[in-house]
Formats: sequence, C-alpha cells, structure tokens
Amino acid sequence: MLTTLERCFQVLAAVYYGILISLHLTLLLLMLYITFFTKYWYIILVLVLWTWFDKETPFKGGRRLWICGAIPILRYLRDYFPVTLIKTAELDPNRNYMFCNHPHGFFSTGIFVNFLTQFSPKNQLFPNLKFYLAAVDSHLTFPLLRDLFLGFGFISSSKRSLAFLLNNTKKGNVVNLNVGGGEEIIYSIPGQYKLILKRRKGFIKLALNLGCCLVPVIHFGLNDIYEVLKPIPGTILYKLLQVLKHMTGMVIALPVGDYGIPCIPKRRPITTIVGKPVEIPKIEEPTQEQIDYYHTLYTEELMKLFEEEKHKYVKDSENVHLVVEE
Repeated sequence: MLTTLERCFQVLAAVYYGILISLHLTLLLLMLYITFFTKYWYIILVLVLWTWFDKETPFKGGRRLWICGAIPILRYLRDYFPVTLIKTAELDPNRNYMFCNHPHGFFSTGIFVNFLTQFSPKNQLFPNLKFYLAAVDSHLTFPLLRDLFLGFGFISSSKRSLAFLLNNTKKGNVVNLNVGGGEEIIYSIPGQYKLILKRRKGFIKLALNLGCCLVPVIHFGLNDIYEVLKPIPGTILYKLLQVLKHMTGMVIALPVGDYGIPCIPKRRPITTIVGKPVEIPKIEEPTQEQIDYYHTLYTEELMKLFEEEKHKYVKDSENVHLVVEE
C-alpha cells in the first residue's frame, strides 16, 4: 500500500511540475478575465505594479527563497524518473562557472531537480557553490509566477544578468544555461541526442569577456520522457503554435507523455553528468577567430564527455552519438 501511495505522490509531483512550467498562457487568460469581467481588477493592478517595481531583480542575481526548493512534493518529482546527479571533476568554489546543459528537453527537468531543489546531492558534490538557471524573460514577466521562479533560483538569461553573477568580484556562482535554447525542443526525440550548437557562440564570447570556466553538462535520458507531436505546416494547430511562439517568445511544442497525456512524463531515468571545466581566458574584446577556437574546444570536450559516459546510460550506445545539427 505504501508503494502504491508513493507512486501516486510521484505522479502528482510530475503533473505539478509539467503544469507549473507551462502555466503562462493560462495565467494570462485568468488575469485578463479578472481585469475585465470581475470587480477584483485592483488585485491585478497591484500585481502588475509590483512586477514593474521589482523589474530589476531578475537581472541582479534573482531572489532565491530556500522554501521554494524545499517543497516536499519535489522529492517525489526526483524519485518519479528518478533523477540522478554525477560529477566527474572537482570544482573550485573560489571561481565562477557556466554550466552548459545539453540537451534542452521539454522542461529542463534535470537542471531543475538537480540544481534548484533541496532534494539533490549538489551541496555535497559541489560544496560552497550557488546554483542559478538562466531563463528567457517570459518566465520572469508574469506576476506571481515570476516570483515563484525567482524563488527557485531563476535569473534572466541576458548578458548583463549573467555578467552580474559571473564577474570577478563574485565567487562560487554557477549559472546553468540551456545552450540550444527553446528551438532545441523540436529535437527532443527518445533515443536521440541532437543539439543546436554550431551557431550558438554568444556564450563563448561572454565567457571570454568574463574569464569564466565553461562546464559541459549532459542529461542522459532527458529526451526519453516525452514524445514530440509535430503538427503539419499549414494546419490550424501549426498556425496556432506559431502565434503562441510570437506572443511568448518561446518555441511551443506539444509533448506526449504516458498514456498520451502531455503533463505526465514517462518514467525514464535521467542522469545528469557534470564534466570537467574548460578553462577560458579573460579577453575583453575577443576576435572572431578566438571565439571560434574556444567554441571548437568546448564542442570537442562535450563530444568526449558524451562518448566516455554514454555506455552507462544509453541503450545500444555504440549506435548513438551526439549530433550537432546546426
């Protein structure tokens, strides 16, 4: 009975997370309804004013609240898949790091559980380091929802936001980046590891500006928890998703999980491997040749990490490779 109850809590946790991350449109419609069709419009006004007053917080290190990452349901989210964190090298807490995460997956579950909750061994594996997740600004715009995300450790993915945490005057900060961005979601195909990386060089330039180490991070199994529903171009569904992309600034893809239900991911183990740091010198005005050189160096280290670790976590690993699509 305990096992059955435990599994029920795990499913509820997975549903909670899926709904939480994709709540933007629902919240927007609810706010519009309250504003124009109820007498409680002043509540929305207060929330909007607070968001405006607090608009700089996502760019200045965020506002982490310990309680957000300690919500008990998050332990069940970890155990649902389960999610595991493994390190392959020591990290000096007197330095700053960009954790470059691959692949993006649908909801960045590996990053969230391992680096933003209190139910992972991150503090034991990487003592005295503080972890953040750089997110698109649409996650940090909606009243109430933005405050919850800030509480977890979300910050803006803008250059000035990253520079605020990773400059030489601060130590022990780790900013998680989804290098492939939302566009990479369309490659979230079970058993495959396709990345958008060739044309992603902004993070290299910023690392050179700051002299910040790059750390490759691979989430094995992340693409296995959902199937991707790809609407046919020209259909109503396709056009609707394009409109939502334009409104939110995010690539909108439709996940299909267990029993064909979007908000229930499949139970597949997710193993997050943190590689060794790639040393990046401080060059305030790097040339394109220097950016290309360190981009190639980083890509090679990422490929090496994947090939070294894949046989432990990937079925038919000899025929599975990391593919840099574009």
